Amino acid sequence: MALPSVSKNLELLPSVPGQALIPCAAVTLFRKRVTVVGAGRSGIAAACVLRSLGAEVFVSEQALLSPQTRAELTQLGIPFEENGHTERALSRAQLVILSPGVPITAPLVQRARALNIPIWGELELAYRLCPSKKIIAVTGTNGKSTTTRLIEELLTQNGARAISAGNIGTPLIARLNEITPETIVVLEVSSFQLESIESFRPTVAVLLNIAPNHLDRHKSLAEYLSVKCRIFENQTEHDVLVLSKELTLPKRPRSHVLYYDELLPELSSLTMPQHLKEDAAAALTACRVFVPTLPPPSEELVRKAQLPHRQEFIAEIDGVKFYNDSKATTVHATLAALNAFEGPLVLIVGGRNKNLDFTPLAQALRSKPICEILLIGEAAPQIARALEAAHITQFSYVRDFSEAVARALRYPGATCLLSPACASFDQFRSYEERGQAFREAVWQAQRYAPSRPLVKPR
Repeated sequence: MALPSVSKNLELLPSVPGQALIPCAAVTLFRKRVTVVGAGRSGIAAACVLRSLGAEVFVSEQALLSPQTRAELTQLGIPFEENGHTERALSRAQLVILSPGVPITAPLVQRARALNIPIWGELELAYRLCPSKKIIAVTGTNGKSTTTRLIEELLTQNGARAISAGNIGTPLIARLNEITPETIVVLEVSSFQLESIESFRPTVAVLLNIAPNHLDRHKSLAEYLSVKCRIFENQTEHDVLVLSKELTLPKRPRSHVLYYDELLPELSSLTMPQHLKEDAAAALTACRVFVPTLPPPSEELVRKAQLPHRQEFIAEIDGVKFYNDSKATTVHATLAALNAFEGPLVLIVGGRNKNLDFTPLAQALRSKPICEILLIGEAAPQIARALEAAHITQFSYVRDFSEAVARALRYPGATCLLSPACASFDQFRSYEERGQAFREAVWQAQRYAPSRPLVKPR
C-alpha cells in the first residue's frame, strides 16, 4: 500500500503561527457581532471562545435554557434569548454560528442566508481557530467513536501527541487551548456538523460504513451520503481519504484514496466481531499516514477503545447474559450487533424511529435463534408490523426495562441484548441515559437473584 509523503502533505497545508489560537482568524473576530444559534454544549463553548476573542456575542435558543446555562451566560456578560428565536437574533449579526443540533433548513438559518450573513457551524469555527492542521476526521454511520478513540490510543502509544474531540464527547472548540501546532487532532464528525462546514479540510478523512440514518433530518439516503462526503470535499491530492472498497461514492475525491480493507489480513488473529476488525483496520490505515511503521493494534487495545453502551456486558443472572448496546440507534447498528452473538437470543428493540425501515431487521431475525423479541417505546407498533410481515410471531410489548429483564429471565442459557435500532428521545435524554436505565434494571434484578453473586456497577 503506497502512502503519500506525510512531510510533503503537511508542508503544503496552511502555516499555523501562534501557540493558542491562529492570530489571523482571531483578529477577524475581534468586535465582530456574532450570533450563536443553539445553546447546547457546542454552542455554549463557541460563545465562550468568541467572547474571549473580543467578539460581541449573542446566543439564541429555541428551547428554555437550564438555570446553569443562564447563570454561565450572565456571568460572562453574554446576552441571550430563549424559548424561541426573535428578530433580535439577526438584527445586528455579522456572522452566525450554528450548533450541530440546528438544521440548516431552520427558518432562522434561512433568514440569515437571505440577508447574506455568513453561516458557520461550530466545527468550521473551531477549525479556523485550531493551532494544528494535522487533523484526522472520522465519520460514517456506525463505529465512529471506537475508531476515533483507537486512532488516539495508537498514536499516543507510539509517541505522538494526539487528542480526540468532536462528536465523541468534548467539542473541538472547547479543547483549542490544549492543542499545539504539533498535536494530531482526531475528530469524530457527524453529518449534522458536516452540513455547515465551509473550509474544513482534514489531512486524513476516514469514511466508515454508510447505512440509512437520520432520515428524519436528511430527506433520503442519497442526501445523507452526500452530506457525509463533505468530509473530503475540500481535500486536495496532498490529503488522504480512507474508506472501504465496498463503498460507492457519489463524487470522485481529489485526495489520495487508501482502502482499509487491505489491512484486514493483518488483523486476522483478532477474535472479535467483523465490524470491530473493520474499525481497527480503518484506524490503523489512518495512523500509518503519520507513522508508516505502526504495528497492528492488540485485541486488548481494540476492546479498550470501545466506549460504554456498545455491546457492553452487564451481568449474568441465572444463566442469562445481559448486554447493553444502547448506542445502536440504527437498524444497521443492530444488525451488526446480532452478527456478534451466537446462540439463543432475547432482543430488546424500540424507541423513537428516525424514519428508518425495519424490514431488513425483521428479515435478518428470521434466521436467528430468537427466544423472544421485546418491543419498547414509540416505534414498537412499527417494528411489530415489520415482524408480522416477516412471519415472526414471538414478540411482546414491554412497558420498561424492568419488565423486559423479568421476561428475559424466563430463558436460561440465552443472551439478552438491548440493541434498540432507534433513538432514545421518546423516553430518555440520550442513549447514555437509556443504557444506564437498562444497567440499573439488570442490577436490580440481580440483587434478588441469590444464586448469582452481585456484579457491582463499573
